[in-house]
Amino acid sequence: MKIALAIPILLCTIHIATAQPKLVTLQAQVQAMELLLQGEFNNFAQVYKEKEDKQPEVHEHIHTILKKVHLPMLGNHVLYVLQYLDGDSTKIYRQRLYSLVPNQAEGAVQLNIYSFDHDSLYYYAHNDTLKLRNLTMGNLSTTQGCAVYWKPTKDGYTGYTKPNACNFISKRTGKKIIVTDSLLLTANELWIRDQAVDENGEYVYGNKANIPHKLKRCIYYKGWLLLQKAGFNEAYHSMRNLLWHDQGKRIRLYTEDNTPTKYEVELAHVVYGSSTQVLKLAVYEVGISKAIMYTWASPGTNNIGINIRWLQAGLTRVQ
Repeated sequence: MKIALAIPILLCTIHIATAQPKLVTLQAQVQAMELLLQGEFNNFAQVYKEKEDKQPEVHEHIHTILKKVHLPMLGNHVLYVLQYLDGDSTKIYRQRLYSLVPNQAEGAVQLNIYSFDHDSLYYYAHNDTLKLRNLTMGNLSTTQGCAVYWKPTKDGYTGYTKPNACNFISKRTGKKIIVTDSLLLTANELWIRDQAVDENGEYVYGNKANIPHKLKRCIYYKGWLLLQKAGFNEAYHSMRNLLWHDQGKRIRLYTEDNTPTKYEVELAHVVYGSSTQVLKLAVYEVGISKAIMYTWASPGTNNIGINIRWLQAGLTRVQ
């Protein structure tokens, strides 16, 4: 801010002193957002309900992983981001780095987005951060105008891109594509409304009803599975130290010699009817949508299990 020379120095001192708390507040918001963003989010419940209700447009099933990484060249608050589809971690559709910084002019936390030059070199870096050790700015790119700005609300933060600021030229059509993002972050959810139109205002992608992808924070459960061996009454194939999350994670059963069986067990936080929420543990035959058997408990419960004699499972929430 420019200050006229005629204004007494005392007033300049007052201006600086009153601006300082705002900077501190924004820095605190950066730290709070960094903590809230870390974890895994999934919109299984939304997709499940839309299919149950036979909605005309069903959202893509997205799993999002965000993990803090040490990359000082991008700042002190950097997150590695991996997103995949349909509960299949091999169906990666987006990989990014996010850098959170305070923006005093906007009065918001600014989230800068960086893409990798060769995505496959860095896949699953949340499990192996050494993949990022030789990363340089030359391996990254960012699109000007596509930063997301976040401001606090009663329950969390809302994010937005500036109108018409995020755009690029499509390699396929040669037209300018304009992207608009609006987001919501709370302790338990991450909502993402990502839409794009071309320079003529024609639809390119995004939910046509303007409904965001509503991702819930994953709650993890550790457990075991037993499957009765063919021809034996009391002998079982055993799998231990397995890790589910409550947003539709499925684990397939294998024999001791690593042969896949035709059974898998799913843990899912779902909504029945208009508002009845349950945590469902279900047994499926691979490729068949209807469960063989299931049990349920309250969402967030500490323990859940199932016993149908020939197959048994026990899960405990990871605190």
